Amino acid sequence: MAKPPPTRSLPARCLVEFEAGSDNALIAFAVGPDRAVYALHALGAYAPGRPPPAYRVRAWLDGQCLLDTRIDDEPHMLYALQPLGADLLLLSVPPGKPVGAANGKVYSREGRRLRELVLGHGIEHLQTTRKGAIWTAYFDEGVFGDDPVSAHGLAAWDASGESTYRFHPDLAGLDHICDCYALNVADDRETWAYYYTQFPLVLLRDRRIVRYWNVPIAGAHAFAVRREHALFTGGYEQRDTLTLLRLGENAHCDVLARFRPCDEDGEALSAHRFHGRADTLYFHAGGGIWAVGVDEALAASS
Repeated sequence: MAKPPPTRSLPARCLVEFEAGSDNALIAFAVGPDRAVYALHALGAYAPGRPPPAYRVRAWLDGQCLLDTRIDDEPHMLYALQPLGADLLLLSVPPGKPVGAANGKVYSREGRRLRELVLGHGIEHLQTTRKGAIWTAYFDEGVFGDDPVSAHGLAAWDASGESTYRFHPDLAGLDHICDCYALNVADDRETWAYYYTQFPLVLLRDRRIVRYWNVPIAGAHAFAVRREHALFTGGYEQRDTLTLLRLGENAHCDVLARFRPCDEDGEALSAHRFHGRADTLYFHAGGGIWAVGVDEALAASS
């Protein structure tokens, strides 16, 4: 068995710094198709299953705040967000989690509720595209529940909530999704998914499976991809480690390097949650949102 490469430090870029003490109020962060960083904070106390009195939604791009709005009177707990054209799409947890309940909430950027969408039960990941497509990936509760859309593990929708795609891995000889651990919607043409149980990395182009790779990492929750390379977060046993892979032929991957993210002074960063978009991994650590790209990992590996 080949000896694993040594773990190196990989400097990350700080994109957003939150106010002191706001980490506990951060419910979710995400990155849109334009690479803007979005954050959802609770305003006021809340508990599991009990929404806060209000929410704050902000967005930043290239260090500039593009959006700062307040959402009041939302009766359900919100837990994920993405831009949807000129509006915002947020995911909610309806009471009792009934199948067929409206769990997509579309708000204006002024905080006004516009409409609700039914996007399937048990959504783990949400990403949108520049043209307004919505991609949803599901964890096991949705896959093995009673919702016929969630049962596919991965689906796409138009901006009005009409189903436009459901994942069919059998057409490529792959196993079905039991739990989609990571999703990366690179653009309007390319979507990547990584899922339990065998943890393949699957590339869909124009909503067709075109390639897949057997990834030697189990249990990662985000990844970035650029051409023939991918940067994965740590799996079950190495949560603080990033792994750079070369995506080869015949579904094979080579491990090129392992990293621990650090700040500009070389201090290790302990990431709490990750988000993968195109060629960049984003993560929450040290009171802010940080980023590291595949190209940066390649440069650090040489």
